[in-house]
Amino acid sequence: MEDRKSSKLLDHLRPVHLLTALALYLTGAGLAHYLGARFETGIFLLGLLWLLLVLEGIFFLGDYFQVPFQAAVFPLDGSGQSSRNISGSDQDSLLLYASLGLLTGAAVMTVMLVINQVIGPAMYGLMGLIFLLLALLVLPGLNLESSGLAEFFTSLSLVVLPPALGFLPQYGSFHRYLYLAVFPLFPLHLALILTLRLRSYAGDLRGQQRTLLVRIGWKKGVFIHNLLVLSGFLLFGSALLFGLPIRIAGPVFIALLPAGYLVWYYAGLEKGAPVRWPLIIPLSLTIFSLPVYLLLFAAWIN
Repeated sequence: MEDRKSSKLLDHLRPVHLLTALALYLTGAGLAHYLGARFETGIFLLGLLWLLLVLEGIFFLGDYFQVPFQAAVFPLDGSGQSSRNISGSDQDSLLLYASLGLLTGAAVMTVMLVINQVIGPAMYGLMGLIFLLLALLVLPGLNLESSGLAEFFTSLSLVVLPPALGFLPQYGSFHRYLYLAVFPLFPLHLALILTLRLRSYAGDLRGQQRTLLVRIGWKKGVFIHNLLVLSGFLLFGSALLFGLPIRIAGPVFIALLPAGYLVWYYAGLEKGAPVRWPLIIPLSLTIFSLPVYLLLFAAWIN
């Protein structure tokens, strides 16, 4: 029985979201390393543990309140829909206790960062903003998904803020390289979320879930997806013009090939082209994850 409970608890970990935040945190620390900052391993690990504990604590808390944090990339039931019902009082209690334990661990990491004199005003603000955005996504009664803001808050909390958290304690202040390298990933991640929303569109429509895609319609959603993908690579091109070294940003344009194919394929959906999720989902993941990997690799190797 205990093994079964533990197995069900693992279903709520959302490893893809964790890996996204982890990769972006490492990218931020890598950019600080590229700029010549002295790498502080202890501070790096404390910040990373704080981020992972907060994320998992919020994931469990959202499932306890039945306001789950974003649909899974690979849903366990294969339907493309996030689970909104958690059955069983024992499971409810387990989710709540796990969330409280994880968030308590995050509070301990915060104290250790204070003891190590890492937290200044900018760090306080950054950590507070991460926690606030994550909490707003799962607190009951706010209904951010119905407002169409959930997708934006998700991308901010997973893509934009974690690299800043990895960069700031190492470098001591913000730098334009951080903005130039990270901001183009924001529209690419939004495009990935729209693809996940498109996969669950029929179920969300039947269940009257007023997500961003339901509010604007799937045809406009496909157009906005393509616009987001193209704008991400345009921002990378602009970053080169504003001084981001080509050895950092140049390799990301390798992802233009799958991006161009997916944009072309999506454009055909309006004309009745078949929807092939085994093709679309890997392409969408590649368009976001490949630039992240190439930025991460370039920052640490160069």
